Amino acid sequence: MKGPKFLLAVSCAVAMGFCGAAGAAEVSFPSWQWGESSNAALLNKIKGEFEKNNPQDKLTPINIPYEGFFDKQFSEVRSGSPSDIVTLFDPDVASYVKQGLLEPLDKYLKIAGISADQLSASHKIAIKDGHVFGIAFQTNPRALLVNGKLLKDAGLSMPTNLDEFLAAIEKLRDPAKQQFGFYSLSTSGPAQDAYLQTVPIVLGFGGSWFKEGKPTANNPQTIAALKFIKKVYDDGLVPRIDSRAAQQLFVDGKIASFIVGPFLVGFAAEQNKETYENIEATIPPFPGEQSASVTVFLGIPTAAKNKDSAGRFIATLLEPEMQKSVVEIVKALPAVKGSIPAGFLDQNPWFKAFVKAGDRAVSYAPEGMEEYGPEIYNIIGPGIEDILFNGKDVEQTANDLQGELEKFVADKKAN
Repeated sequence: MKGPKFLLAVSCAVAMGFCGAAGAAEVSFPSWQWGESSNAALLNKIKGEFEKNNPQDKLTPINIPYEGFFDKQFSEVRSGSPSDIVTLFDPDVASYVKQGLLEPLDKYLKIAGISADQLSASHKIAIKDGHVFGIAFQTNPRALLVNGKLLKDAGLSMPTNLDEFLAAIEKLRDPAKQQFGFYSLSTSGPAQDAYLQTVPIVLGFGGSWFKEGKPTANNPQTIAALKFIKKVYDDGLVPRIDSRAAQQLFVDGKIASFIVGPFLVGFAAEQNKETYENIEATIPPFPGEQSASVTVFLGIPTAAKNKDSAGRFIATLLEPEMQKSVVEIVKALPAVKGSIPAGFLDQNPWFKAFVKAGDRAVSYAPEGMEEYGPEIYNIIGPGIEDILFNGKDVEQTANDLQGELEKFVADKKAN
C-alpha cells in the first residue's frame, strides 16, 4: 500500500531532485573566493545546505590564488580533466559556451523551481538557443561608492555631475593625511586589469570599445573618458597602487570614492565599522549615466565527472534563502529577480544605487565580441597603459586602437 511515506519521498524527489544514493559524489570546486571572508561565508552556507539535503554528496572547497586562476582552469577544461564546478566572468562564459565546454543547466533550474525568465538580466550572456549554461553566483554592477564622512568633513555634498566630481576629488586630496578623493587605474599590470578598471568610466561617459561587434575605440565619448582617466592620474589625484590595495585603502578610510561593485561594502562591514557606517553610493556622475556590471558565474564543464551532484549544488544556490543570503552576506545582486530581502534597502540605503545601476548597466565584456574578451584586453590594455605611463596622446592612441581592433575583427571573420 502506498502510504504517507511514499508520498513524502515523491515530494522530496520533485522538490530537491534527489532520492537515494544515485549520482552521489565528491564535488570539486576550486575558486579564489574560498579565501575571501564574505564570499567564503556564503559559499559555506550553500555547502552546508547542499550536504544536508544531499547526504551522500560532499563538496570539496579548493582555495586557489586569483593570479593565474583562469588560465589554469581553462587549461584543465580544454584537456578534459576539469573540476566539477568552474567559476567564470562574463567573457569566460561567452567563450566557453561558444566552444561547447559547458553543460546546459536547464534541468537543475527545474529542480530549483526556477525558469530562465526569472533570472536577472546579467544571464543574457550565459544563455544560448534557449539553454542556460551559467548561473550568477553574484552580480556586481559598478556604482560610485563614497565615504560620506570624508565628504562632510571637507564641506562637500554628493557630486551630481563631472565638474562637481572633479572639484571634490581635488579638494579631498590631502598629502599630509595620505588621503585621496578617488581611485582609478594607476599602476601597470595585466591587460585584463587595465581594461576592467577603466571600462566603467568609459561606459559612464557614454563610450564603449565595441557596439554590436564593431569597434568604437575612437568615438568622442570613449576619448573623453580616456582623457578623464589621464587627467586624474597626471594630476596626482589617485594613489599609485593596484585595485586590490586600493580597496583596502577605501576600507581604511583613505580613499573617499571608488567606482566598484557592492562587494566592497561587505569588506568594510567586516573590517572598519566607521567606514561601513558612513558609506553612501550613487550612479557615477558622468555624462553617459551608464555603468558596467561584472558577474561571477558558476558552470559545469561538459567533461566534469560529477555533473548531477554539481548541478544539485547550483540548484541549492538558487533556493530563496540562499538568494537572499547573496544580498545579505556578500552585498551583491542575486541570480533570481525579486530576491532582495524585505527591509534590506531601508536598512542599507546605499544599496539602492547598485540596484539602479544594475537596471542600466551592461556587461563589461566587449559587446558582440564577448567570447574574445581576453584577446581584446590584450589589445586595449597596453594602449591604456601607453596613455597613462608612456605619455602617448589620447586621440592618437584611440585611433591606433581602432585600427588594431578593426583588423582583429576582420581576421576573426576571415577565419
